[in-house]
Amino acid sequence: MTDNTEYRYHDSVAGSMSPQPAGSGKPSSGVWKYVLTALISALFTFVITAALALVLFISFGSMDKSGELNLRLHDQDEATMQAVDKLQRVYSYIYNDYYRELSDAEILEAMTAGLATSLDSPYTMYLTKEQNELIEESFSGEYSGIGAIVAMNTDGSIEITDLIENGPGIESGLQIGDIFMSVNGEDVTALPDVSTLAAMVRGPADSSVEIEIFRPSESKRLTFNPVRRNIDNASVRSRMLNDNIGYISVSEFSKGVSEHFKEAVDQLQADGAQSIVFDLRNNSGGLADEVTDMLDYLLPELTLATLEGRMQGQKFSNSWESKAGMAVPEDMKFAVVVNEFSASASELFSGCLQDYDRAVLVGQQTFGKGSGTLTYPLSDGSAVTITNFLYYLPGGESIEGVGLVPDIEVQLPEEARVKSIAQLTEDEDTQLTAAIDYLESN
Repeated sequence: MTDNTEYRYHDSVAGSMSPQPAGSGKPSSGVWKYVLTALISALFTFVITAALALVLFISFGSMDKSGELNLRLHDQDEATMQAVDKLQRVYSYIYNDYYRELSDAEILEAMTAGLATSLDSPYTMYLTKEQNELIEESFSGEYSGIGAIVAMNTDGSIEITDLIENGPGIESGLQIGDIFMSVNGEDVTALPDVSTLAAMVRGPADSSVEIEIFRPSESKRLTFNPVRRNIDNASVRSRMLNDNIGYISVSEFSKGVSEHFKEAVDQLQADGAQSIVFDLRNNSGGLADEVTDMLDYLLPELTLATLEGRMQGQKFSNSWESKAGMAVPEDMKFAVVVNEFSASASELFSGCLQDYDRAVLVGQQTFGKGSGTLTYPLSDGSAVTITNFLYYLPGGESIEGVGLVPDIEVQLPEEARVKSIAQLTEDEDTQLTAAIDYLESN
């Protein structure tokens, strides 16, 4: 399963990234929910035509002066020839009739992007150099910006879905549910994706950015001027909830998060924790090796997930295994709090503990991303991210497009949904209260 090609391997494209369902009209916008954890804070997994797919495995012919793209294909059956004819017609129309003259390089760039982003997996996509650099930043866990996490809705609006605790955004008065209208006076209501917004919002530390939002809860526009600063995303936060129950919040599975997680587990046990609540709300995924390392700390030697996919043109089967690294008592009880923005690595973590009867799930049905991706950097700094496997939980089920159903379904009160998780009071956080009640009574 390996070759000499450099690639990034993770269970969820950064992003991430709220993820959008397939068929939402914005097939790849979902990935940016995870990315925006980094993108705006840096300031969040896994065809054009049938003929075009063959281009990857054949050589190009020339582009003649008539604007025709000549391909040399191995297969020449009727369906292939019809697809080639259609592709050549579309190419010719664009070459000759587009409102401005396009170079061959520009057309090929568009074809490259189209091939990657037009498949039926919303997590397969082409990334520009700028987008790829922002995703690389997202996995570092440290950002410079306002500390907002956003998602693109199906109508194209960009909404804040979470705010990093003690970040500039939350301190300036921004709220969950706020919809971006303009940045520094420039309209942002019709942007192609959230990465464009991120590039407008990010900037040097100690500089301010003017953000105009529409707040649905008050039905009015408001303007804020948060001052950007360097932010350690602090992906893991922990504390004791009472004498016996510990609490660990994991906001994303970025690089190094597993070591912080292990330290938190050890400290809570030293403080007397006999059970732990894991809070994965709004966590849309990250690096696969981080989450498997964390599960290894909680579970005995067993299979965490099985994988089925393709690599180098061949089908493959694999598995993620927990080693003999369990560092908690076998009778320690867990509760995992999740919501509709818990995706990918969060679902793997939650689903494993649920399938092995080690944890009860509390909250709302999760997003449903049970696939993994490979990201191949390209020579100009851009990259292509390809969905190359589905993973199956220990019980054998795939959650792709389905998600996990909580054992205890609880929604937050409507008035609490404009707040970040960190801002919720004890009375408002009905999901955490339900998790605590379960652990105290079992």
